[in-house]
Amino acid sequence: MKRRLRSKFPVETLKSIQLWLTVASLTLAPLFFGSVDEIWVAIWAILLSISTLIGTTETLSATQRQVLFAFIAVASAYALVAIVQVAPHLIEDLDDPIWKRANELLGVNALPRISSRAEIPPDAIGRFLLLVTSFVSGFLVATSRRNGDLLIRFARYSILVYAIYGMAALVLTPDLLLWAPKLAYRGSLTATFVNHNTAATLLGVGTILWSCLTYQSLQSLRYSTLRLLLLVPSNERVVFRVILHSAAALACFVALLLTGSRGGLICTALGLLVAIALMVANRLKLRLWYVAASGAVALALTAGWLSQTGRIGSEGLLDEARWSVYEYCLAAIRQRPLLGAGAGTFADLFPSLRASGFNGWGVWDYAHSTILEIAVEMGVPIAAMVVVAATASVFILVRAALQPKHEGGSSLAAIAGIAVLSYLHSTVDFSLQIPGFLIPFAVLLGYGLARAASDPTSPRRVRPHEFIAVGTARMPEPLESAPHREAAGPMARTRGRSLSWRRRVAAIERRNEVSDGPANRLLRAWVP
Repeated sequence: MKRRLRSKFPVETLKSIQLWLTVASLTLAPLFFGSVDEIWVAIWAILLSISTLIGTTETLSATQRQVLFAFIAVASAYALVAIVQVAPHLIEDLDDPIWKRANELLGVNALPRISSRAEIPPDAIGRFLLLVTSFVSGFLVATSRRNGDLLIRFARYSILVYAIYGMAALVLTPDLLLWAPKLAYRGSLTATFVNHNTAATLLGVGTILWSCLTYQSLQSLRYSTLRLLLLVPSNERVVFRVILHSAAALACFVALLLTGSRGGLICTALGLLVAIALMVANRLKLRLWYVAASGAVALALTAGWLSQTGRIGSEGLLDEARWSVYEYCLAAIRQRPLLGAGAGTFADLFPSLRASGFNGWGVWDYAHSTILEIAVEMGVPIAAMVVVAATASVFILVRAALQPKHEGGSSLAAIAGIAVLSYLHSTVDFSLQIPGFLIPFAVLLGYGLARAASDPTSPRRVRPHEFIAVGTARMPEPLESAPHREAAGPMARTRGRSLSWRRRVAAIERRNEVSDGPANRLLRAWVP
C-alpha cells in the first residue's frame, strides 16, 4: 500500500504542476498589453513547453492519439515549409528576386533563397511555438476530467475579470491603457489589449462560455407551481446560480458592445448561435437536417439584426482600406502561389505591394486576415491545409456535442462556438496573431478536441438538486374518494386535503433527500 501511494504521489504532483502552468498562461497572457512583447512571448513559450513535456506521460485513447498526431503533422508541415524557405539554393526557380537585386546594387554576395529574409523572424517562431505548446498543453490537461473542468472554470472567471476591468477603466481612466497612455481607440473598450478587435474576440469567448453555462443550469428547470418553486433549499441555490451566470454573460456581452468592434460582434453572435443550437439539438435529440434548417433561419434573422446595429449599420461590414489590402494580398499570392514569400515577411513585403493611391493610414504590419497572410507568406497549399484542419476541428466538436453519451456536451458546444467565432474573425482581422488571445484560444481548442475524442461514457444520473415538478407530478389520491368526501361533509374534505398535503411533503422529502430542511418545516406548518 505504501509503495502504491509513493508511486502515485509524483504523478499527481506532475499533473498539478502541468495544470497550474497551463492555467497561469491562459489567464495571464492577455494581461500585459496582449503579451505582444518578445519577453512575454518567451516567458509563455517556456512555461507552456514545460507543461507540454510534463503532460507527455498522460495516457491517451486511440482517437485522442489520432487527433494529436494530426495536429502535429500539420504543424510539422508548416515548420518544414518555413525551413525550406530560408534554405539557400534549394529551389532556384522560386528564389526571391530581391537577393539578385541586392547583390547588383550593393555589391554583396548574398545567397538567394525563397524567403525575402535570411532567417525566420523571431516573432514568427514565437507565435508558432505558442500555438503548438498551448494546444498540446490544453489537450493533455483535458485527459483528466477534473483538471479539464478546472481549466474551463478559470477561463470563464478570468475573462469576466477582464470584462469588468475594461468597463471600469473606460469610465475611470479612459486615456490610459493599464499604466501607459492610450494612443488609439479612445472611447472604445480595449481592456488590457491595444486593439479593440482583439479585446472583442476575448470578450466574445467569455460571452459564449457564460451563456452556455447559463443554459446548462436552466436545463435543470422543470415546470413547477410558483408556490413551491423556491421552497426547497436546493432549488433556491439553482436559481441563484442561474442569476449569477446570466449576469456574468451579460457583463461580457455589454463589454463586447463597448469595444465597438463590428467583426467581434458579428462573429460572437454567430458563435453563440452555433453553441446554443448544439445544446438545444442535443437536448431535444433533433436530426441534423432540422438543426441545419433552424440554424439557417436563425442566421438570417441574426444577420438582419446585426446589419442595423451600431457601426455595422452606418459603416458596413468592412472598410475600403481592408478591401484594398485584400486585393494586394491576392496579387502577391498569384505571383508566388506555391511556397509563398517567407514566414513572417508580410510587414516587409506590403510596402512594395501598396499603390500610391492607397488611403489606409498607419503601418499595416498585418494583412487583417490571418488566412490571407498565411497564403502570402507560406503559399496556397499550406493555407489550404490550415483551412481543412480548422474545418475538421469544428466538425469533430460539433459531432461530439450532438452525442448524448458525452458528459461534457455543454462544454463541447461552447468550444465549437468559440472555434466558429475565432476562425470567422481571423478571416477579417488578426486576433489569432496576438499572443494574448492566441494562447487562450489554443488551450481551449485543445481541451475541446481532447474531450471530443475521449471515450464516450454514459451520462451521470441526475442528482436530486434539480427543480421539482410538483405542479405536473401525479400525486397519490387521498384514501377517501371525492364522492365520499362530498357526502361526509366539510370535516372529511379537510381531512382529505390534509392527507394529500402530507403525501406531497413526503414526496418532496424523498425526491430531495432532505428530512429536516426549512422548506419542509414550512410545508408542514401549512398542513392543517
